[in-house]
Amino acid sequence: MSVLKQREDLYYLYYYTDIKKIIFDLKFKNRKGISDSLSKYVRVSIEKIVEKERIDVIVSVPINKRRFLERGYNQVDEILKSSNIQFESIERVRNTEHMYRLKSRKEREQNVRNIFKIEKDYSQKNILIVDDIVTTGSTLKELERELLENQGVKNVVFFTVAVVREYFK
Repeated sequence: MSVLKQREDLYYLYYYTDIKKIIFDLKFKNRKGISDSLSKYVRVSIEKIVEKERIDVIVSVPINKRRFLERGYNQVDEILKSSNIQFESIERVRNTEHMYRLKSRKEREQNVRNIFKIEKDYSQKNILIVDDIVTTGSTLKELERELLENQGVKNVVFFTVAVVREYFK
């Protein structure tokens, strides 16, 4: 059973330590079917967020091209598809290091700086960004920066399946 939780602009279902193996298997063991198991909780949660925050567009966090070729899929897209959630994709224009290899928040922020290319006009829209796991939030914050500074969106909120506890410190 999962209950949607919220801290400021981040909505989440689990602490990473509680579902670490599930996330790892989805991302690195080619177990796309795990997204089906998560879909019920994700769908109900996102529907609540869409209503509460008056979301206009849901955007999945893209993985880089190298990881897509290795994995064959974007795990966030798979979760959203399994949940029957309509979403839009944006382009990740540069490959980055795995975030788990970078220890400091500054290294992670530099790793993701200017990695997104957004061609669609999202001006004055309320955006929900969806990811599978949030560690430092660097990727989400970079996407938010891009949307706010270059797209003129009205508001950005986030949803993730899992968040590490240290994110809130």
